[in-house]
Amino acid sequence: MTGLPEFKLNHLLRLTDDTGIIQHATYALPNRQTGYTTDDNARALLVSLQAYRYRPEPEFLKLAETYMAFLHVAQKPSGWFHNFFDYQRRYLDDDGSDDSFGRSLWACGYATVAMPDHFLGQASQAMIEKALPAVPRLRSLRGMAYTLLGLSYYYQGLGENAATSRLIRSLADDLVAAYQATRDRDWEWFEDILVYANAILPTSLLLAYEVTEASAYLQAGKSTLEFLTRVQWADGYFNLVGNNGWYPKGRKMALFDQQPVDAGCLVQAYTVAHHVTGQRQYRHLAETAFNWFLGQNIQGLPLYDETTGGCCDGLQANGVNPNQGAESLLAYLLSRLAMEAWQQARVAV
Repeated sequence: MTGLPEFKLNHLLRLTDDTGIIQHATYALPNRQTGYTTDDNARALLVSLQAYRYRPEPEFLKLAETYMAFLHVAQKPSGWFHNFFDYQRRYLDDDGSDDSFGRSLWACGYATVAMPDHFLGQASQAMIEKALPAVPRLRSLRGMAYTLLGLSYYYQGLGENAATSRLIRSLADDLVAAYQATRDRDWEWFEDILVYANAILPTSLLLAYEVTEASAYLQAGKSTLEFLTRVQWADGYFNLVGNNGWYPKGRKMALFDQQPVDAGCLVQAYTVAHHVTGQRQYRHLAETAFNWFLGQNIQGLPLYDETTGGCCDGLQANGVNPNQGAESLLAYLLSRLAMEAWQQARVAV
């Protein structure tokens, strides 16, 4: 990859107010009646912290403070998180999802590494410690995977910690057990169906391997990522699993609608796989997954909008979904930052 689109904040700023990031947009216009989610504010915290790490500008830090304050309010006394809030800042659920819990720990774990001496890192540490007793509640594999990412960062940030290490191994063991129970010669996966954010599962095992050096995590992470690559690779670009039917084992994979979050999770997976294994093919795969946003896809249409700085919400059979909500934008920005980190590493070398 010789060049990257300019890193633009305009749509992130458009969607963000003094509470947090608005969930949905109509075209590029924030749809305030859809309110906020913890899911999106956790991902927005990751974006702002990563941007600040590469470019220490006050604007990124201010955004990080807004998103962290949202997560702080969303956390319940039990350590779990509410997920849905209306525009008046009232929570709309008794309990958030496993995914929202895991994404919150992912962001907080990263903050403990990126900002260890800042109050954002200190607040993140306190929120993780409050959440740890709730980790055994997790039942969904993706919730486990997001939590595993967060705990792996948290472990790296704080150094060796026996209690955290036990939780990391427990979650990783559960993922490996699911993989072993489902896999066969033609289906190297954790479930009998491929759905959304698939690549986050092998990503979490690869990070768990980096922390624990348990070879079972590396083997399962690599095998499942290779399987996911095979079923989505289309001779030069990625056909992501569509949400109109997904991909049940033994049946045909749905092609539409393809979601930016899935391309973003692939970029994250290949970035981590390259970091952990040093194998060069992962760099090419990450770049190809990123280029899905720019038009290297089945429709040949870009989802990233250079004018607004936003990202369209999906690739459909008849074109792109023109709405530019938070999840799509954040998937693009996290991928864009991952690509920039690689370019900076090449310059450093």
